[in-house]
Amino acid sequence: MNTTLKTEKMNIITVKKIASITLFYIIAISLRYYIAIIKPDFLNDLSIYLQILALGIGPLIGGLIVVKFLKRPNFLSLFSLGFWRTIAIIAIPVILFSLVGILKTGIPYFTAPKIAATLILYALFEEFGWRGYLQSELSGIKKIYKYLIISVLWFVWHLNFELSINNLLFFMLLLAGSYGIGLMANKSKSLVVAALFHSLSNLMQSDFFAGIEFSYKLIIIIISGVATYFIVRGSKNNISKQTGVSI
Repeated sequence: MNTTLKTEKMNIITVKKIASITLFYIIAISLRYYIAIIKPDFLNDLSIYLQILALGIGPLIGGLIVVKFLKRPNFLSLFSLGFWRTIAIIAIPVILFSLVGILKTGIPYFTAPKIAATLILYALFEEFGWRGYLQSELSGIKKIYKYLIISVLWFVWHLNFELSINNLLFFMLLLAGSYGIGLMANKSKSLVVAALFHSLSNLMQSDFFAGIEFSYKLIIIIISGVATYFIVRGSKNNISKQTGVSI
């Protein structure tokens, strides 16, 4: 009898997981299709920054609905590392791109920080869905399956359906990103850390920074990534000292 009840309970949990993931994904990909493919007229009235953010709204809305209304898990938070550490993580790449812009133009350069901040916020929208909700929902399965499932759903969400070497490389990039960002999310429990590492890739590829040489971009990304790693590590070390528990 106990075995039967346990099996029924596991089946109910599995059905809830699948139903929640399905609802999340339908919302995420439907909104992506609506914004990126249908391209409603109201988008033309928005600034380029708001148009960028609109592309990432699907995973955010889908994640919020299943987490808030269906009570599904989300193991990440905005300020798990503390308020000022989180602000520092966001500020570092924004400040560095601003400085590079000033060096190149000799005047205050406001475009670069706006673009950097927009791409970080865009990544935050995506990461609430992919790492905040979906990775948390799949936390009970083996890593290889978890990251593969996330990568496949993430890839299809980008609406890249052509069979080409570029799309194959893009899928491999997403698979590596799912693993790398996923590990940093697990270590930090921070949505902002996940968003930063996501946005660093976007910052590197963005055409908005076409006037900034690749070498400068690479330096900014390396500094931002290393600084974030030590901020996360320092935060965990402080927790360990305060609690006497090794993390």
